[in-house]
Amino acid sequence: MAQLDLLQTERSAAVERQQAAEHRLGVARAALAASRLQIAAAESSLVKAQAALGETLISSYKGQSDDAVAYVLLAGSFAELLDRVDVLQRAADGERDLTQQISATTVRLEQERAAAARATAAAEKAAAEAGAARADLDRAIAGQAEILNGLNARIVDLLNKERERRDTLASSNGSPPPSGGDSGGGGGSGRVFYGECTWYGPGFEGDPTASGEIFDPNKLTAASPWLPFGTRLHVTNLANGLSVDVRVNDRGPFGRGVLDLSARAAQIVHLSGWQQVRIQILSGPGVARGVRP
Repeated sequence: MAQLDLLQTERSAAVERQQAAEHRLGVARAALAASRLQIAAAESSLVKAQAALGETLISSYKGQSDDAVAYVLLAGSFAELLDRVDVLQRAADGERDLTQQISATTVRLEQERAAAARATAAAEKAAAEAGAARADLDRAIAGQAEILNGLNARIVDLLNKERERRDTLASSNGSPPPSGGDSGGGGGSGRVFYGECTWYGPGFEGDPTASGEIFDPNKLTAASPWLPFGTRLHVTNLANGLSVDVRVNDRGPFGRGVLDLSARAAQIVHLSGWQQVRIQILSGPGVARGVRP
């Protein structure tokens, strides 16, 4: 679950990176389109400016001459000649300056367009990488979810088998007799059955049991797969004949065995690991047979 949560967090971050990259890509594409429009406008202005400059030059002749030399020679005085030369010079300078300005602007816009194209390519690459990362995380999450589903199915299967096992134990070994049965040290006439027994304690002290009672490994208690809480049992270790009386306040063991003694109870009967025991039901709350947790 922790790994799945981590993958979900990484996927959220990848989605944010992908969205940011797509935003940068949109900005870069808009800048590229604007640069192209500016270049087209500059080129159009250059053509118009050159045409207007030509018309100005022609109108400045003020005569019938077909060229600039004739325009100059038609001057009526030396002062007028200088004026006409100045007009032509200014026209030439104006055309040259305008041409240089437009050329410089065109170069600058071309550079901006190239930069915008590079930014667009970088944004496209970043968006592709972010999308690939997100796809990888999606696959990883799907894989983890499949594993988790498999584990859940396995857990459900184990729980069903454990429920069947407890039903079988309850049916074959019975429930406690009505309250008031003999609660002595094994001399009563309650139901007796046999089975494997183990013990527990380390790591569980202070935790709530299935009955809600706080587990104390030093108390004489036991966990049973099916017997009602409060049932009192007389347990005898068949390996050495030692016995102890315990009270059921928890559920267990899981998957195997018929009883799980507290650490103190196991110490009294010298029980270690799994051992065969004789169990006599001394008294209980009189709950119907087949009770499950």
